[in-house]
Parts: sequence; C-alpha cells; structure tokens
Amino acid sequence: MWLLLPTVKPMSLQTARPRPGALSLALVPSLALTLAASTLVAGGTTASAVEPSPGHPTNAGAIFKWGNPAWHDEFKTQAEPLGWEVSEAGTVVNRNGMLTLMAGREDGLVTATSTEQAAAEGRWEARVRMRNYRGTGARYRVFWELVPADGAERCGASGIVMASYRVNAKRAKGAVRTLPDLDFRFGRKLNLARDEFHTFAVEVTSDHISWFVDTKVVRTERRPEALSGVTFKPRFRVQGIEGQQMKPAWMQMDWARYYTLARPNRKSIEAKPMRLKTYPTPC
Repeated sequence: MWLLLPTVKPMSLQTARPRPGALSLALVPSLALTLAASTLVAGGTTASAVEPSPGHPTNAGAIFKWGNPAWHDEFKTQAEPLGWEVSEAGTVVNRNGMLTLMAGREDGLVTATSTEQAAAEGRWEARVRMRNYRGTGARYRVFWELVPADGAERCGASGIVMASYRVNAKRAKGAVRTLPDLDFRFGRKLNLARDEFHTFAVEVTSDHISWFVDTKVVRTERRPEALSGVTFKPRFRVQGIEGQQMKPAWMQMDWARYYTLARPNRKSIEAKPMRLKTYPTPC
C-alpha cells in the first residue's frame, strides 16, 4: 500500500499539531512568498561544519561532486532541534548527534519539517535509520520527503518521497505525485533491518527528477507530467495506521543537506524511469 501523505485524521490516534511558538509557513504568507522565490539559509544557526566523507563515501553528494551544501543540519549543537517545526504528538529531539523522532503506541503521526530551507530545484539528501521496539502492535512507517512549502499538500499531490519503509521490509519505496491524479513510483531492495543506515537523495530540475539510494542513481524521470514546479521543504515523518495500536518506534537522521544545481553531476544520472500509476481523487 502506498501512503505518501496523511489523507485522514485518525480518530483513535493523536494528530500532529505545531507546538506553541513553532513557525508555520502556511500561516505566514509573506514568508511563504519569500520561500517560493529562493532558498533560505539561517546563518548557520542549525548546522555545524559538514562532516568529511569517509574513504568510501556513503553520500551521493560526494560521489557526484555536488560541492558544499547550501544548507545543512548535522544535529550536533543542541538538544532541541532548532529550525524544525515539530508535531505535538510524539517526541522530537537531537539525541546522540541525530535528529530523533520517537513515536509511542498511540502517537499516530510524528513529524519534523524544516522552517529554514525551501527551494523549487536542487538536491536534497539525508542519512536515515529506523528501529521498532518489541511488543504487540502494528509497525510504523517512516518517510523522508519533500512537501509543498505553501502547506497545500492536497493529500499528497506535488509531494516527493525519497524513501518510505517499515523495519524489516524488503524494499524502500520512492514516489512523486502530481495533479490531477498521477503517481510515479519505484521500489529498491535493501537491508531494512533495525538500525541499518541508508542514504537517500533526490535531484529536482526543470526537466527531470532523479532518485539516489546509497550513492547510486536508481531512477531518472523526465516526463513533464512528473514535474510540479512547486517550492519544496524537507520533512521527516513517522506514520501510524488508523485505529491500530502501534509498536513504539524511532526514526533517526545522522544529517540532512541541500545542494544547489550550480555544479553538474560528475557521473551519469541515466536510469530507468518511474512506474506510472494513478491515485484516488485528491482533496
């Protein structure tokens, strides 16, 4: 089952709400217009220096030579994640140098959405892992995704998913939806056991979208119908199942980065296109 974005508000689970004082792009029209025009960088308030790549890089940015990130967060500098709007449900903290989303049995939906980075084009990448805790209940699903900066998600239309999976699933899934009802998708076979790190990235330009998994380009979609042209902001999400008690779960990010398109890819990004499906009428 493909679940790009929440389409219902579970009756038996808590729904996500911004914490008091959290900055909402959808509620600040002037900021939303600014984000639509350019990428915002918060003067280094949320990010320490980018950690050097190891001898065998695990990030596509190093392999494809994207240069220095225009925005990044290494999650090293504070307990509370600055520059991220977090849900009231669950717990979102920086823990051991990682952005950590903790979902309990009845939290339902836990999110962290950047308030400091947005762009219509560029490259986004993050190193992600997930764990479920033992006990009865259904398994949460995690999402590393881009959502419209103006807050108009329309039940998933115009959203991009770099990765979505559950612990011990056989494949991580990626997708992009566009109006009126087009759903471009793929699956990548991976070891998704508890605490296994993987690096997922996407490149969005005026004529294509490319997905990268563990430094390999896995899909390049060039059909114009896949390109919404909206301005995106990054979001991490832990999603429960309506009406079910869940196993407690964590989603952890070692870092998150955004690169411009100023440097061309050093290696070819040719790859198979996505599989084209349709989705139910959007909201």
